[in-house]
Amino acid sequence: MDMFEYFGFFGEDRGSDRLLETETEVIMKLFEKYLPPSGKVLDSSAGDGTFAFRLAEAGYEVTAGDFITDHVEAMKADPRASSIKEFYCSSARNLSRFADKSFDIVISLGSMYHMRARAEREAFFRESLRVLGDGGTFAFSYMTPFALTMGQFLRSVREEDPRARLREFRKMPNVEKTHVCDMFSGTTLEELTEISREYGLEILTLAATYQLPYSMADDIGAFSDEEYDRFRHVQAATAEDPFVSRYAMRGLYIAKRKPEDMFD
Repeated sequence: MDMFEYFGFFGEDRGSDRLLETETEVIMKLFEKYLPPSGKVLDSSAGDGTFAFRLAEAGYEVTAGDFITDHVEAMKADPRASSIKEFYCSSARNLSRFADKSFDIVISLGSMYHMRARAEREAFFRESLRVLGDGGTFAFSYMTPFALTMGQFLRSVREEDPRARLREFRKMPNVEKTHVCDMFSGTTLEELTEISREYGLEILTLAATYQLPYSMADDIGAFSDEEYDRFRHVQAATAEDPFVSRYAMRGLYIAKRKPEDMFD
């Protein structure tokens, strides 16, 4: 399954999934903590506009793009569309429409972990930082290798046919070795640290945003309101714990661009 199929058939309806709903809350709390209080924002993988619209409502000047035309058209049709400076359709790896250092903040939530090839990820970082101004803030979401291994394990145990179950289970060592599964690519905290050194970024936080396996969405959905409130509190309170960040399903990287003469 490629990305167009994934987002076309599944998407991410944050309003109907408490894990996604909680992730949105955690990300917004982290943005409030680490983003500058104002500035020009580029959301280069805006999806349905969840974060683009919220940041615009908070007073930022937001430009929102996505590589899927249906997502861009949906954002344009949203009642809040007038709060966005510009919508566009393009990959987060191709920001050629924008001049160098055009933005104070660049965010990309959902694109980097779909880039399996090193060349794709390099193009993503190169373009994101080209349009980011000096001292600007860069934020993107990532998946952990643990998430991919866990996903492969759950896929294997769900197979009813023993031969199919064994076949899927045998893929696990390859997932653990390559950090790649289907269209997803995992990134370790050590790799994120190395990326920061290479591109002259000062890490502000590496935080867990989607902490539990996707298969637990139904369990969380069955919580009472009181149980769910406690769950949300725990997710927010532990988001920046290094152990939790290493073994979460998804995380958020936020960093500040260093002046070029301060690169390691």
